[in-house]
Amino acid sequence: MTVQPDPRPEPRPQPLPADPASRSRALWGGGGLIAALTVGAGAFFYTHNTATPLAPAVAPPSQNVPAVPAAQTAAVQLSMLPPTKAPAALAKSGFSPADRARILAAVKDGKMRLVEMPVLDASGAVGQTIDVTVSGLTQRVILNGRFQHLIIPIVEAGQILIAPVSIPHAPALIVGALTALGPEALPALTTLDQRVLLNVIVQ
Repeated sequence: MTVQPDPRPEPRPQPLPADPASRSRALWGGGGLIAALTVGAGAFFYTHNTATPLAPAVAPPSQNVPAVPAAQTAAVQLSMLPPTKAPAALAKSGFSPADRARILAAVKDGKMRLVEMPVLDASGAVGQTIDVTVSGLTQRVILNGRFQHLIIPIVEAGQILIAPVSIPHAPALIVGALTALGPEALPALTTLDQRVLLNVIVQ
């Protein structure tokens, strides 16, 4: 009598376990890219680096994109200059001699205060021109990648109007301002008809 061997099931292919190391590398790679982009976008205002960053991608025009408002508002805190430094500060400003005399007289009478707001082009580009108007007085500034001292006369509570004179470069002209709280990026300007209105708090 012949004994038949017990039938055994054929082995089935088993799925390979996921390699945790490769999965971890993929997650770290994606997270690292996001972190690098975030740090790169804000590095300028923390290090005052003047290198031109890569321009972000611009979405193609679409009928669903809302129109950008012509006036954008923001608030800044600025440091007041001591009255004793007013003559030297005004001498380096863009005001005419007649305007400097009027401002200095108002500062001495306590009717006006001087604040300092250094500005630059946040992209590091050179040549963008803006007008800075406050209390009916306008200064024209040619921006570059380094902070330029800007002396501004303020009454009790003032508003600074910033308007582009030259066509803003792509993707946008972002004026960086050095305020009492540190570097701040002002609202972006993309066309000549846009304005930035700053509500000033003097410290």
